[in-house]
Amino acid sequence: MKKLALSLTILLLILSSPKLTAQEDEHGNLQLKNDYIEIFVNQNELNRGRFAIHVTGGDPMRDGDNNKPLVYGHPYPWTSYTTIRIDGESYIFGGETDRRAGRDGNYGELVQAPTIEDDQIITTYKFDEVVVSQILSFVMSSTTGLPDTARIEYQVENTGEETKDVGSRIMIDTLLGENDGAPFRVEDQIIDGDKLFLKEDHLPYFWQTFDSLEEPKVTSQGTVVGPNLTPPDEMYFTNWGSLADDPWEFNFNSGREFIREGEFELDSAMALFWQPESLQPGETRTYATKYGLGGIDIVPGLLSVGVTSASTVVMERPDKTVDIIAYIQNTAEITVEDVEVKLDLPPNLSLVSDSENEVLGDLEPGETVQRMWQVRPEDFMKDSLEYTVKVDAENTDANQVSRSLGVVGPPDLSLELVGPDQISSYQNKLEADSFLVNAEIKNEGFSTAYDVSAQLALPPGLNVSRGEIQEKRLGHLLPGESIQLSWRIDPLQMVSGQLPYIVEVSSDNASNRVKKRTISLPSLEPKAEFEVFDLEDGFEEGDYLTVEVKLNNLISFYRGSFDIGYNDDVLEPIYVSRGNLFVEDGALLSWNSAEIDRGEAKIKGVSGVLDSARSIKSETFAQIHFRVKSPEELGLEFLDFNLYDRNEEEIELEIEDKAVYIGGS
Repeated sequence: MKKLALSLTILLLILSSPKLTAQEDEHGNLQLKNDYIEIFVNQNELNRGRFAIHVTGGDPMRDGDNNKPLVYGHPYPWTSYTTIRIDGESYIFGGETDRRAGRDGNYGELVQAPTIEDDQIITTYKFDEVVVSQILSFVMSSTTGLPDTARIEYQVENTGEETKDVGSRIMIDTLLGENDGAPFRVEDQIIDGDKLFLKEDHLPYFWQTFDSLEEPKVTSQGTVVGPNLTPPDEMYFTNWGSLADDPWEFNFNSGREFIREGEFELDSAMALFWQPESLQPGETRTYATKYGLGGIDIVPGLLSVGVTSASTVVMERPDKTVDIIAYIQNTAEITVEDVEVKLDLPPNLSLVSDSENEVLGDLEPGETVQRMWQVRPEDFMKDSLEYTVKVDAENTDANQVSRSLGVVGPPDLSLELVGPDQISSYQNKLEADSFLVNAEIKNEGFSTAYDVSAQLALPPGLNVSRGEIQEKRLGHLLPGESIQLSWRIDPLQMVSGQLPYIVEVSSDNASNRVKKRTISLPSLEPKAEFEVFDLEDGFEEGDYLTVEVKLNNLISFYRGSFDIGYNDDVLEPIYVSRGNLFVEDGALLSWNSAEIDRGEAKIKGVSGVLDSARSIKSETFAQIHFRVKSPEELGLEFLDFNLYDRNEEEIELEIEDKAVYIGGS
């Protein structure tokens, strides 16, 4: 009965949403807190942006980890820091420091002080033309299945016009309660001295650390490989002092004990390196890892045994394997002889590694060993699978521990795309200046799709509207969840025919989906014409009239010049001004003021040059301002009309002279 009640409690904890609070703590740090852990960020001028992580309620099955630190830094975080490497120089993320950690690095300019947005703490700094945002949030642990883990993310954008070589190093000053030198546990290895893991050789999915299997206070876990994460090129375990003193390359000596550099105390830390790579202008790159609580099922005894694995595995491919790691500790006061360990698997889990059984030999008092197996689920299923690790010895009692493994199917994204089939024309212009494309993306699979994005691909002749972006990042989609999004698209007036466009949806852990549609655009003629305003009520002698010279539907216009004739019995020219074609973002482009020749009834030398050739839907080349002398035909006509593209090729177009009669009111 007690076991049933315990299982029900765990189920309720998993199904209920953890309480999330965001506030300043008593020390002025910005704090994000749930039922399991808290993240707090330093808001002082010194060390601004540096963070630490503490346990709040922690593991629901363990009382000893409540209110314990996972990352050193109370009351003001400063010992953990991140380096951004730009063109061979090391820049420390955050505010300057007067402490040891990162003192010798360069610093940037604050763009956004620590701010809580969408259940995340975001801090942004700028290093010359590279803008970096630190984003801290809560995510599910791969081994506990609970939101007891911090996602540590850096988004790096090159806002300049030149390519930059950019890399990153995240250093975490680990601390388990009061234990500042606990060994790291990686697969079947116990790491108690300097150790390097390389991506090109093999990176573990996660690493764990704890103080004791007999009575563990805090169990922490860092996850470096998995959905929505960026596997580092290098992972180091070393002493904190070496990493504190050097923001990039540091004093590393394989196997050296975790004694703090220059001192005499144990002080372990770890660092993740992403080596510099080219970052193009406008490009954004993400570095992301996870750190929080680790899930280990433990049964104490003279031979204490613990076991960990992913709480749930997503079968996005049939050959997916799962690591099962067992920890065995001799907590007796005598040497335990001839220790053996055995893995018992249910029918739907098959062993990939060599043997289920292994002889460990003798274990001295207090000694801990660990072993790892790789297993493969046969298929995904509704119910969890339970496996058991058993240990036995010649001179002490046997012990065993069981753990459940959920096996679910992959995410499956669907995509529906809706848009108009055609745009019609009226009086040589499109009836609509833009059109809307709507998409619905749904996860019809069995597990969460991570880092979902939708990319719109357009052919020449279609552009996204001002303020619109072609790639939209959607975050993650839960099973059954859907999202609607849209793009507004501007067709160019001078392009016609069937124009295809494509939307592609991608995810870190789901297959891509692509949909294609076409829109039909009518053929429009390139044309120059007069457009006369203020004719609704007619004009009388002495009134003023504005005539615009319009260019419509040009593919590539660079420069132009022309003269204009007019009826001098009807119109008296006052002055000529530039049109909006020669004003760009408030700057005036090259423009030649025209000469008014009243003797010949001509306006001569209207001309202008753009900074670069571009397409034109409908824009004004010039505005001509007249005074009305009598209500007759205007007699407007183009004389010596010449337009050119960037290659100085003459542009062929229809020229329309309008002779508009002005009637009295």
